[in-house]
Amino acid sequence: MTTDSDPARRELPSGVMLNAYPDSIGGKLSDVMDVLALPQFEDVFSLFYVLPTFYHSDLDRGFSIVDYDLNEELVSDEDLRRAHELGLGLKLDLVLNHLSVNSPQFRDLIEFGDRSRFKDFFIDWNTFWEGHGEVGPHGIVVPRKEYLDLLFMRKPGLPILEVRFPDGSDRPYWNTFYQKVSYDHSEPGDLTTVDGITAEAAEEMATIVNRAIDETGQPSDIDLGAYSEHTSAVLSVVEGKRRYLGQMDLNAEAEAVWEFYEVTLGRLSDYGAKLVRLDAVAYLHKQVGLSNFFNKPGTWEYLDRLRSIADEHDLTLLPEIHAEYGSGLHEEIAS
Repeated sequence: MTTDSDPARRELPSGVMLNAYPDSIGGKLSDVMDVLALPQFEDVFSLFYVLPTFYHSDLDRGFSIVDYDLNEELVSDEDLRRAHELGLGLKLDLVLNHLSVNSPQFRDLIEFGDRSRFKDFFIDWNTFWEGHGEVGPHGIVVPRKEYLDLLFMRKPGLPILEVRFPDGSDRPYWNTFYQKVSYDHSEPGDLTTVDGITAEAAEEMATIVNRAIDETGQPSDIDLGAYSEHTSAVLSVVEGKRRYLGQMDLNAEAEAVWEFYEVTLGRLSDYGAKLVRLDAVAYLHKQVGLSNFFNKPGTWEYLDRLRSIADEHDLTLLPEIHAEYGSGLHEEIAS
């Protein structure tokens, strides 16, 4: 992001960088620091890339971030102090494109729906594609072929996760990477809240429901037999016990997302970061009629804005790109 002639270019420590998870040596970061404090390692490393189980995460070996607080099971303030004393600058990750479904922001969305202050923090698929496709099954907009063909898919099907809102509606949100939907078992007491269901019937239906979930993972095709008149009401209860795992794309058109980046970069600087790796930056810029991978000039504009924030915290940025070598994109980024 800088050139040798750039007066704002900051000098990173020269030397060797150690790459490791907090538990790569021993069980936590303090064990790594014990090794690095040995006389044999004096002045060996100048930078330490601590991979992102450094933070609270729940998937993808740390790259599904819940929040950027220190993962107290693996990392402590004392570890950061020792790194500073050893003269180690840290390299840390900022996962730009997505946050975990267990992040405070997404949990707020699930709990409050349309009233959530984070409603626009993530990308409502139907809103994004409104006027550029047809509403298909389940009320989901299917983009026209000329738009759909441009998308870089990381998994089969549309890159969405259907999210159950408090009003009982399902809303599709952009989900480029991993997702998993599961259901907790229903107790008879959950079903007695439905009008007309006795305690005995609730016990029988809970058994049917839980067996179906164990066998198929999905409640939608449950056959309640003699209790079929209650199917709709029972499914509503079951859907309320839906659980998610995955990484939800952030809406970089929302100022709240940029405020989040600014706060986070400041926090990483406070941790002792000198270098910040921008994970999944190529997927961040999304625009109808373009691919969803390293759009130009949008991605460059985002990178310029990120660098302005990073400069305020004396941070150097390292954009991470997964692209075919023959495309030459790595050379374009490097220059």
